[in-house]
Amino acid sequence: MGARFAVDFGTTNTATAYWNEDRNEAEILNLPDLSLDGKLPLVPSLVYAGQEEVIIGARVRALNLDQRPDRRLFRNFKRSIITPGTEVIRPIEGKPWTDRDAARYFLTRLLAALPMPLSQIETLVLTAPVGALDQYLVWLSKTLDVGTTDKIFVVDESTAAALGYAVRVPGALVLVVDFGGGTLDLSLVQLPQDRQRTGGGLNLIRRVRGGEYSAKVIAKTGRALGGSDVDRWLLVEVCQRLGLTVESLGDDESPLLTHCETAKIALSSQESVVIEAVIGSKSYSIPFSQTDLRRLLEVNGFFGSLRQTLDRLMHVAHREGIYKEDIEHVALVGGTTLIPSVRRALQSYFENAAQYTEKPFTAVVEGSLMAASGMGLEDYLVNSYGLRHLDPETGAHAYDEIIPQGTRYPSTHPIEVLLGPSHPDQESVEFVIGMLNPEATSALEVRYEDGKPVFVARPDMQSVQVIALNAGAPPLTAPLDPPGQPGKDRIRAEFRVDAERALWVTAIDLQTGKTILENCPLVTLR
Repeated sequence: MGARFAVDFGTTNTATAYWNEDRNEAEILNLPDLSLDGKLPLVPSLVYAGQEEVIIGARVRALNLDQRPDRRLFRNFKRSIITPGTEVIRPIEGKPWTDRDAARYFLTRLLAALPMPLSQIETLVLTAPVGALDQYLVWLSKTLDVGTTDKIFVVDESTAAALGYAVRVPGALVLVVDFGGGTLDLSLVQLPQDRQRTGGGLNLIRRVRGGEYSAKVIAKTGRALGGSDVDRWLLVEVCQRLGLTVESLGDDESPLLTHCETAKIALSSQESVVIEAVIGSKSYSIPFSQTDLRRLLEVNGFFGSLRQTLDRLMHVAHREGIYKEDIEHVALVGGTTLIPSVRRALQSYFENAAQYTEKPFTAVVEGSLMAASGMGLEDYLVNSYGLRHLDPETGAHAYDEIIPQGTRYPSTHPIEVLLGPSHPDQESVEFVIGMLNPEATSALEVRYEDGKPVFVARPDMQSVQVIALNAGAPPLTAPLDPPGQPGKDRIRAEFRVDAERALWVTAIDLQTGKTILENCPLVTLR
């Protein structure tokens, strides 16, 4: 087997690894000039647009470029991929720079620094946040050389961590809490019942091989919340203590933000720190404790957001008959999980579960490489989908659900739908698919009774929201010959979803018995 590499592009740090065939395990790479010195050679996700060259990774810190009072440092730029349209343009050396430019530059430079060129690599595995797979894939397709995309596979970050932590209890329910610099991603996975197959399956957007040895995704969700938010809250808090505003910092904002991030990291292992800051010509020393940090998180709604996201995950799990007390394994990934008050909050929510904490920065990249061995994951669709039709009462287009939320894919059996003409002498039937109510869980109130969440539909729920997925292009049509008449079923449509979430349709004319569409692609389900 050829060389296999993986990159876990993180908001704060990036991990790279390769598969050691002799030892049959993943090993973390040390990239010269990019990786930090020490036991864990992570690559800081930093870009400094200098006058003479653009510098990334550990060299930025080695040269103290993250301490400079200027606007040339880019950090937390991964967030721009999952929240486009929020970028600020910075003119640097006469060239406009955005966070997306920095992200693109960082990833391409990182890939170029791998021990061998992509043309000689058999498989390159990249990771993506649970809640932003589609946005991430679109960005990757624009960033990477299209001639190499057949070598590249994308794996769900939080699900990969279950394999990276090597939980090997057959049938175990493993909750992965991936809480990094930019996102909180949750994934509840049930491992296979066969002991020899445990710890083998992952959600590949494009699968390396078939999913014969499969784990099962029970529920997953995510939101844009992470350590970079904590850094900003610390920055605001420091400014308030000094009687300043963030806007008044000017070029001093970037080095002070670095000091705030350093203090947050230190508070994961010690009771208190002193934030040293130089603003203008004055020096300041600001003491900060773990208790101060916990209060800061509370004031900014951090723990409420965490609990709401956990509740949303458990709402989906409840439909599978799984409750909090059933979860015995919680795998923690990402630097934000190192904050003591965060770990206590998770332990309080999952009282019966053991926490896995020893690989917060490497479980994802190691697990994603294991995915390259070809083991699949039985996954499910997090949204529901409908087929557009003409409402006979209103004369307007409407959507009927044909694929419910939670449907497993790839399909084991086709989903059959009978269709009839909506007007006399109709010559064809269109197939337009809509994603129904993509924020369905936000229409639920969570109330706590005896310490347990109870989900209640809001009384002011609006009509179902629909995002038409293939209405912009000429829709796929099934011709009717002879033309159809209202009041009688004319088409039997059979839908199936493949392993890559592509929706296919076969259409049979009930009047003539002919197959008029056979296994035709419709749309990729978001």
